[in-house]
Amino acid sequence: MTSYVWQPEWELLESEEENMPTVEHGVICTNIITALNLFLKGKGLGRVLDSSVEYRFLEPPKGKTKKRPRFPDVTFIRQERLPQNMRSYPEVAPDLAVEVASPTDRDYDIEARVKEYQKVGVKQVWVIHPYSRTIDLYRLENGLLCQRIGINGELLGEDQIPGFKLKVGEIFDYPPPPDETEE
Repeated sequence: MTSYVWQPEWELLESEEENMPTVEHGVICTNIITALNLFLKGKGLGRVLDSSVEYRFLEPPKGKTKKRPRFPDVTFIRQERLPQNMRSYPEVAPDLAVEVASPTDRDYDIEARVKEYQKVGVKQVWVIHPYSRTIDLYRLENGLLCQRIGINGELLGEDQIPGFKLKVGEIFDYPPPPDETEE
């Protein structure tokens, strides 16, 4: 009988060497995925994907042939751009990429990811900041110029997901951690 030993280093990729997501991270991603899926149901506009999908749209590092993988927290790909073979890895950039900032993320790491996404043609990038409960919205045509949206604001699907609206407060529909509510 074969026995298996779990070795966490197998799970880490060069581009994803960070702590595993928190409950807060999971709630935020689930809220966004749920809102998008409820809106998209029956419309045939495209598909929402979670962070388990490996995108292979980045150019390989010098001297390598394999494209670098990327695992955005949430993505959306318009129907006409979806891979024909659902059992394949997307080699196209998503139309929307969502990244939830973690406490260990540095500003320049987030900026590098946004630049990377824009370089390959991602039309919209949402960077979610749990601590401040804000969202930075980047549009491809604006480059790294971001629009910060607060808790009372609203995200729009614009050309990528026509008609979609999501109140920022719905993304953060959980109580803040105890240490943030004590004065």
